Parts: sequence; structure tokens; C-alpha cells
Amino acid sequence: MTEQPLAAWWEAISGARWFAGKGLSATLAELTPLPWLTPIGQLPAVRPEIATIRYAGGADEQYLLLVGYTTEPEGAVVGSVTEPGLGAVHVVQASADGACMRALLRALTDPEHPAMEWLDASAIDPEAPSRVWRGDQSNTTICLAEDRLFKLFRKLEPGRNLDVEVLAALSGSEVTPALYGTLVGELPGGGQADLGMFVERIQGVRDGWEWACEMCADERDIAPEASDLGRALAQVHTRLADAFGTSAASGAELASAMVSRLDAAVAQVPALADVRNRAEAVFRALDGAELATQRVHGDFHLGQVLRGSDSWTIIDFEGEPLKPLAERRRPDSVWRDVAGMLRSFDYVRGAHPDPTSSRAGAWSRSARRAFLDGYCSSAAPEPSVLHAYELDKAVYEVVYETRNRPEWVHIPLGAVHDVAGRTT
Repeated sequence: MTEQPLAAWWEAISGARWFAGKGLSATLAELTPLPWLTPIGQLPAVRPEIATIRYAGGADEQYLLLVGYTTEPEGAVVGSVTEPGLGAVHVVQASADGACMRALLRALTDPEHPAMEWLDASAIDPEAPSRVWRGDQSNTTICLAEDRLFKLFRKLEPGRNLDVEVLAALSGSEVTPALYGTLVGELPGGGQADLGMFVERIQGVRDGWEWACEMCADERDIAPEASDLGRALAQVHTRLADAFGTSAASGAELASAMVSRLDAAVAQVPALADVRNRAEAVFRALDGAELATQRVHGDFHLGQVLRGSDSWTIIDFEGEPLKPLAERRRPDSVWRDVAGMLRSFDYVRGAHPDPTSSRAGAWSRSARRAFLDGYCSSAAPEPSVLHAYELDKAVYEVVYETRNRPEWVHIPLGAVHDVAGRTT
């Protein structure tokens, strides 16, 4: 592509919710097209293109663009080019262009399509109306009619995507959606990666975060529902342990990793400096312990669950988007997920009419306590372990909010001071 479309794509990427490099010095170094997903020579045409983002320190990241080429665009035009075999065409984001999506779905639902690994191609209607779901952050999800989703993985690394891997292993679970098929491709420089997946869209549910915010704003106690959510997470953890096995990790090694993440966060957010030593003391309380580890969700919060009339569904098993794939795949303590949800209930206080009031605090404590009781059943966690994981999560949130939502950073920053001060 010419420099002009390259610059136009950089404008689109740098402002996207799924781009993890906001606030860092970076450029779009190159776009590498992969094979066409639609029949060669036909319009509209769609293919994956890999954007290589180069940071000032020399590190590269790769992001997926699903690019459409058309003479009759239905969405915003990114640029215009003369493409061999197609002629003069407009360049669009295929996910937001209805005609491009119809052409893509007709091609991909062929059970023999070379870029697809199908479990059930018949589950996807190629003529289903599509729209981009506006709630995503680190990926892009396209709604197909009312009961199917096509999820595009944006930040790519070689190997199996964790969401694909886990949903395949949890097939048949009552608390996770069904997986139908996976879109795969070869990355520049070698190595295959999952580019997207087709999954079930659970009906009759609400986003867990929106639901909890509404409950908090109205001061409606959610202890029974929070307890059910704890039990749902425990069920998933049991299934993950059966599917992927368990292991053990040195508390000292876990503490050192947490301290390393803390120091990296302090370098990016100087406001953490005055709490750094107290936070390290919380992490070092793990020294001398040995913790059971297994595959976990890795980024568990209210935005990763769906609330039905009397049930929960757990989604998005990719882990924290700022961490590399190898780290997200590594076995961890189940308390990583528990701490993530406890932090999420703290965030919900922001929806209360008076977030700093005793009533808001009581609502949050009730939800946290009920969730923990539901998860633990009869086995309570060691306080030092839970505190360390909750603090580690809050430090991560400080960095994330600083980059993406600076107006929210006071929430996790306050939690860092609270947990570090309370436990030391």
C-alpha cells in the first residue's frame, strides 16, 4: 500500500479501543497482507492484513486488520488504492461494512475453507445481518443476527489464542458459550496465530458490569447473585484443572514477579512511588509459601460475565491484554481470578450517587463478601495470598487506566494505598 493509506490506517489504529500502545511513542512500520478470504478477483474482497507497530525502544507488536476492498463502500473509507486484480477500489474496515461482511461470511462458512478450523460450520448463517458490538476493549466483536458472534483478535502473537483454547476445553459447560470455529493465519516472520472465532451469543442476558452498576446506583443488595457468581467461577476452575492439569509455584518467585511488575508500573506512573515499599512488603509476605497453580481466566471482572435471570455466563478467557501471551498462558493461582472480581466490585462503587459514602462502601463489602463465600464454600483463602493478588491487580489497573482512561485512575490508585496500608 502507499504511504497515504498507511498513514490513514495509523490514524485508525492509534485511536482504536483495542490498541494497547496508547500514550507510548510508536509508528505503523508496515502492513502485511495475508491470503484473500473471499474468492480471488471478486468484489467486495476481504483479507486479513497484519499491522506491525514499532515502538521507540525498538520492540514490535502485531495487530490484525480485517480489510475490505470495494467500489461501493457502506462504511467509512480509510483510503483508496489500485489493487492488482481488483482495479481502483476503496479501502474499508470490513467489520463495519455490511457488503464486505456478507461476502466474507459466504466464503468462510464453506466447511473446506483453508483459513477455517470448523467444529460446526452449519451454526453460522452467512446471510445473517451483522453489526459491530460497541462494548469491546481489547478485541472487536461482530454480532451475527441475535445468537452468534464473530470475534476478531486484534493483538496477535504466534500460537493458540487462549479464548479458543479454553472454550474448546470447556465445551458443554453450563457457564461458558459454545465455540463453533476458528479463523487462522500465518504471521509475518513465521508462526500461525488465531485471528478470530465464531461463538454462541448467549440470549436473555445483560452485561455484568452494567447490571451491577444499576444495582449499586439503586442500592439493591446483590449478595445472592454475587454468591452464585463465586460458585460459577469455582465450577470453571474445576473444569480447567481437569482439562489442563495443576502444578505448584514458589511463593518467593510469585512475589518477585509481582515486585517486578510493581517497579515497571512505578516507572510509568510516578504516583505509585510513595507506596512502592509498602506494596513490596505485601508481596514479600508470599515468601516461603508454595501455591497450587493451574490455568485460570486471568482477567476476571464484571465486564467478563453476563447476567441472566437466574444464572451467570463467563466469557473472554484471553487474560490481561497488557501481558504477553506466554505469561497469560502460564499457570497461576486461582486467587488471581478471585482478586480480579473483588476489585471489580470496588469499581462499581463509582455508579453510586455518593461513591465515597458509607452506604456505597457497605454495598461493595456485601457483594465482595458474598462472592468470596460462594467461591470458597468451606475453604477460606490465606489473607496474605489474597491481599497480594488484589494489590497486584490494582497496580495493573493503575497502569491500564493511566493509558486508556486517566479520569478513572483514582479508583485503582486508591485501592493500592488502601490494600498496602491495611495489610502492612
